[in-house]
Amino acid sequence: MSDAPAYRLAIEGETSRFDEVLRQALSVAFEPFGLKLGDEVAVDIALGSTASAPGEARVVLFFGSPAARTRRASGFSPTDLLIPVVSELSACSSELPVEVSAFNALPFAGESAKQAEAIASAVLETLGLMPTKRRIFLSYRRVEAREAALQLHDALRARQFNVFLDTHEIRYGARFQDALWHQLSDCDVLLMLDTKGYFASTWTEEEFGRAGNMRLGILRVGFPGVVPAPVTTLTTTVGLADADVCADGRLSVDAVDRIGDELERFRARCVAARLDNMLGTLRLAVEKRGGTIGNPGPLKRVAISFPIAEGGGMAELVVYPAVGVPTSDAVERIAKHANADCALLFDGQSLLQSWIDHLDWFGAGIERFRWIRSDNPGPMLEDFKG
Repeated sequence: MSDAPAYRLAIEGETSRFDEVLRQALSVAFEPFGLKLGDEVAVDIALGSTASAPGEARVVLFFGSPAARTRRASGFSPTDLLIPVVSELSACSSELPVEVSAFNALPFAGESAKQAEAIASAVLETLGLMPTKRRIFLSYRRVEAREAALQLHDALRARQFNVFLDTHEIRYGARFQDALWHQLSDCDVLLMLDTKGYFASTWTEEEFGRAGNMRLGILRVGFPGVVPAPVTTLTTTVGLADADVCADGRLSVDAVDRIGDELERFRARCVAARLDNMLGTLRLAVEKRGGTIGNPGPLKRVAISFPIAEGGGMAELVVYPAVGVPTSDAVERIAKHANADCALLFDGQSLLQSWIDHLDWFGAGIERFRWIRSDNPGPMLEDFKG
């Protein structure tokens, strides 16, 4: 095991319920981020008051049971991030101690791969490796896939995805195209309903192209009889058979489940790839200007150093990358985590100018904090170098 793991997973309560299926789901979820369970991610099972080390991100999984409910939940502190796990959501009051029952729980009946994947996603979100908003952009042609799109919108929201649908999300009076690209930049995955006329529409064709430019993951839902366009070669596909599409345009329950399951797995790989791309662009910009940049640590943060021309010494900055539109919550988490000059790295290429102006105003009021645009990091780095 590494001397200093970046993340720590504490298993408390009915620890026997932490089975191999859940362990495997967690291993698969951490893998795209270059993290191994038991190495960069330490696993503490029933160690009571073990606390996280400085700079380490920690989450507690508390497994409920009738027996666990009667024991004092001493394996975490009030400042810990905690996810209760129960056999079913209706059992919270009978399986969780009072001090745990205030937290929102997830179900895990044991040996359920689907439930295990949902818990693994929640762990990554809680640790700050993935956005908690779970944003999906639904791209489709209204004349061909309206009913399927509305159905997926509702089904995925029931799985706690935040689904962007143009007919539901853009308010009246907004500049439609600008608002559309701003929303797209805040999503983790573009879910394309690839019907026969998908690329015949200027809007859907541009949505697909913009998503590629932003390095968003693209999950293609291939409708029956549709030959994949050459530009979709690198996408991941969920193929539909004739029996998956009903006469009214809606999808079968099985097809909707397959799409939702694949999204849960696919999203982590997409976020990890986008973070790697942002940090790779930053690394090139830093090294071009004579600086050095370290390897990613907790919350994917990296340390940057530039030599100071006058008087010697080094100018140092800790940078935290964020996928999607930056929020005050992300800044607050960084400010609490950092103990030096820090910055939030974000992709600003498709954000509304009003939002960028707001970020500049917001950041100006925070001591020792900066913004860095991953699509154009040079100006801020030059300013920091002095």
